[in-house]
Amino acid sequence: MLNLRRRLMAKLGSLIFAQFKAIRFILVGLLNTFAGYLLYAFLVFIDLHIFFALSISTAIGILFNYFSFGHFVFGSNMNPRVFARFIISYIFIYVINTVSLDALVNHLHLNPYVGQLLYLPLGVVLSWTLMNYWVYK
Repeated sequence: MLNLRRRLMAKLGSLIFAQFKAIRFILVGLLNTFAGYLLYAFLVFIDLHIFFALSISTAIGILFNYFSFGHFVFGSNMNPRVFARFIISYIFIYVINTVSLDALVNHLHLNPYVGQLLYLPLGVVLSWTLMNYWVYK
């Protein structure tokens, strides 16, 4: 009976930790997304082409996000294997972002600010999925 109680408490503890991890991901992700979007918007505002603005904001965001997600969400230290997976994930996210932004701006004729804002929910889902189930698993 005591062993069953310990296992149930351990399960409950892991469920609570998972919930807090999701909350931490959302909070840190909001900060990262806000900072990345502001940088992108500023670069577009100063007349940098949208794809250069996206490239620069993504490159800077990769470093910022690696440390913030790794430390505050997943409790990970500097690990070359994790960093490599993180880079690969963000390259994938960047490609999807570029294709989406191209479709929204050049084919649906939305302005680049709105186009990037519309992409953000997809980017969040991709990021959570890759970070949680592949990069920091």
